[in-house]
Amino acid sequence: MAAKTMEWRPGPTVCRCCLAEGCYKDISTEYFWMGKREVYSEMLSETFSVSIAYSTAGGPNSNSRLICEPCISRLRDASDFKRQVQECERTFMQHLDPGSTSTAGCELTVEPEDVKIETVKLEAHLSDVDVDDGPDFGDDDDDDLDDEPLTKFATKVPKKESVDLLDLIDNSKAAEKRKSTTKVKATPAKKTKKETVKPTSSKPKPEKKKKEPDGQMAKRNAEVILQYSTVYPFRLRGKWMQCVYCCDRYEDPTVYRNHMDEHHQKFTVSTAFAHFGKRKDYLKVDCTNLKCRMCRQPFETLEDVAKHIYERHECKKLNLNYELGMQPYKISKDNWICLLCDKKFAALTKLCRHTTSHFLKFTCDVCGRCYLTNEALKYHIKCSHSGKYQCRRCWREFESTEEKREHQRNSKPCWTFCCTTCGERFNSWELKQKHSVEIHNLPKQTYNCPDCGEVYDSRKLFYAHYKLTHTDESYMCSYCGLKFICKNALEDHRICHTGEKPFKCTVCTKSFSREKGLKQHMWIHSDIKRFICAICSKQFAQKVSLKCHMKSHHPDITRY
Repeated sequence: MAAKTMEWRPGPTVCRCCLAEGCYKDISTEYFWMGKREVYSEMLSETFSVSIAYSTAGGPNSNSRLICEPCISRLRDASDFKRQVQECERTFMQHLDPGSTSTAGCELTVEPEDVKIETVKLEAHLSDVDVDDGPDFGDDDDDDLDDEPLTKFATKVPKKESVDLLDLIDNSKAAEKRKSTTKVKATPAKKTKKETVKPTSSKPKPEKKKKEPDGQMAKRNAEVILQYSTVYPFRLRGKWMQCVYCCDRYEDPTVYRNHMDEHHQKFTVSTAFAHFGKRKDYLKVDCTNLKCRMCRQPFETLEDVAKHIYERHECKKLNLNYELGMQPYKISKDNWICLLCDKKFAALTKLCRHTTSHFLKFTCDVCGRCYLTNEALKYHIKCSHSGKYQCRRCWREFESTEEKREHQRNSKPCWTFCCTTCGERFNSWELKQKHSVEIHNLPKQTYNCPDCGEVYDSRKLFYAHYKLTHTDESYMCSYCGLKFICKNALEDHRICHTGEKPFKCTVCTKSFSREKGLKQHMWIHSDIKRFICAICSKQFAQKVSLKCHMKSHHPDITRY
């Protein structure tokens, strides 16, 4: 920490916990993570008794109240550990003093007298780190978020009895009747004499049950909630909601819910999770008209209906100490609003990507990026921080970034986008769409703005229009008032007003206002000449130099 403090420069964009500079979250703003409310200043105060305040003296960093993602992750772990220790101590004190009526506020104390130290053999436990094969977690901007075909896992689905709603209701009523007619047995009085326990070598000690990983407990909770409540599970396929049971697609959420009510009153619970494969993922569910299937009581949130099922209907399969394994949505036609933070989005795909960000709990210690599962984090570290230049598709290694990019441009099997009709692969989503229109005569896809009705042929232009016009998430230039969709674009524009040239060449000391200008300039000093004249084989470091050469020495050749 001392080294970072020495290099730290005052400014309003530093983390108050580690002094790292960047674009972070406000430490006193209310956020929602994993469906729970978080205010990081309150968590610091409750966990470490540390308060963060504004500076009264003023200065360039007087208004800095930011915190970075790695510090947020460490704060969550510390808060959870403190809560765990307090709960364990309450349970322990209840066993020490069963007659005590209140154990709140107990403190953990250890008496050093007569302590016998024994060597304990630790059992190997299953963790999220031990996985066989990590899935492909590419950062491709594709519409198909749930990309695994359901038929791929058809033979792997365990057979379970279908859920019949009438049987659920009948069983619930019978259980309540038995509960009301059963007499409560009186608890026997405590024995005053201690019984001597005889050592028995013949009977083996009962084996301790291995604790199930968090991912399995979350999936089990999701299965129980799906069985006992009226949530509508779905997969995302482009702009369509796809049924997890029969794979039918619907663009209108209301029609999709009617389909589920009419055709899937009986369903097999495990089928809803079949498209996950080996992934530890969250089931997307629409919580519109959320009710308990047994007593038809309505609820607003998944947490409320889970608590109701656990307490009212005594479903002990639920474990409320773990996550529920579901991502909640309330979807209506052309109105994509996050159920957890009320943010507005231009499309269902954007809403689903944003909702997933509320459940990111695995943070990279190097760059601070967060991921949904441990497998995704390991994949990110392998691709970005291994020190190797690898293709994410075929995992070939290259000596430089340029060689890797050249391979990705020319190796067709490694192209990201695939036509679902003929299997042809493409390097960009736009080329894939053009192929679908020209070769397969599919209608050209257009994008209608749900707020103002404007129509766009390009989804990038549509998303940029929606963000700049209909949301408050754009970045405005303080000099001229122009808006930009990302912070990098704003910083790139701001140089026009300041005239700064912070990027300096280490060879010839020439300065540039933008980093990409410096990178392009550095090819002049490189021994590698990328552009070769096809006529006279002369080599050039920059494409513009090749074009000038062609105009001067080969004016009859016009293709350049």
